[in-house]
Amino acid sequence: MALRLRIVTPERVLADAEVSEISAPGTVGEFGVLPEHAAYIGMLDAGLVSYQGPVASGSVAVYGGYGEVSGDAVTILADDAELPEDIDKDEAASELAEAVRLLEVGSDDPAEMDRLLAAHRRAETRSALAS
Repeated sequence: MALRLRIVTPERVLADAEVSEISAPGTVGEFGVLPEHAAYIGMLDAGLVSYQGPVASGSVAVYGGYGEVSGDAVTILADDAELPEDIDKDEAASELAEAVRLLEVGSDDPAEMDRLLAAHRRAETRSALAS
């Protein structure tokens, strides 16, 4: 038995494939999906959605959104997402270094720290996918 995976953003479809397993970054931790999984809906954090299957395997960087498992279908509705070929490796490494530097400096403003942490998660995700 297989799963149908669709990863979409408001702008485009990034994946539409038959797969055997999926892992995704939930806001309360990474979750995995195998065939015959119980129905589920959850919020996504920045991270990699990885999938494996007989025909297609890969990873997509997602930056927030929702994941839904219903029957044999998994739909990832991402706020934003990127494929590996969308990311310049050197740019991603530079972005990550800058995010680390800014976090080391920090801020007394909790909202600014939340923004810095989100930027760091995005930079880590991009760098991991580009590698």
